[in-house]
Amino acid sequence: MRAPKLSRADRRKAIVDTAAQLFAEVGFRGGTTRELARRVGVTEPVLYEHFQTKRDLYSAIIDDSSVDDFAEARLRLERKAAECNPRDFFKYFANSVAEHFSANPNYLRLILFSALEKHDLAELCFERHAKVAHQIVTNFIKGHIKTGAFRKTDAALAARAFMGMVMHYMIFDQHFGFKLLRSSRKRSIDAMVDIFLSGLKANESSS
Repeated sequence: MRAPKLSRADRRKAIVDTAAQLFAEVGFRGGTTRELARRVGVTEPVLYEHFQTKRDLYSAIIDDSSVDDFAEARLRLERKAAECNPRDFFKYFANSVAEHFSANPNYLRLILFSALEKHDLAELCFERHAKVAHQIVTNFIKGHIKTGAFRKTDAALAARAFMGMVMHYMIFDQHFGFKLLRSSRKRSIDAMVDIFLSGLKANESSS
């Protein structure tokens, strides 16, 4: 029996999902359009009917790898930055990152492959996700430096340091095959936030 014919939208999704899996397995240099077409069960010209360029395909992979609409996620993060105290804000941010990568295990592999292979996807990831998140965290830290809650420091570097803590945890947790920490994710994130905030806390004598 023949498999039911997919709609155009379903075919497109099948291509994106299969491409994400393929590139996560073998990288972008190892993943060919021929192999992608074979796995999807179509010819190469069909791929180009849906995606005229590879960059279009990579952009779709990023969009489809989001747990939810990125614009909504950005608004929630900005709202948390405006409403939450530092501890709650950084816990929310760290948990959001962890949940995203846990729900999309291929996405972190794609980021690592794209960076190592100096691939276009690295720039797309940076512009759409990392750059935006980094700016929100940086602005949050700057605001608390201005009020005297945090000591004077390089806010952008501090933001990068915290994001690096979370990313390092997720890389080892998901992709190195062993655990550096025996504690639960919740306890690990709580500890990272405590350590980070201890470093930023302003000395009472200087405030």
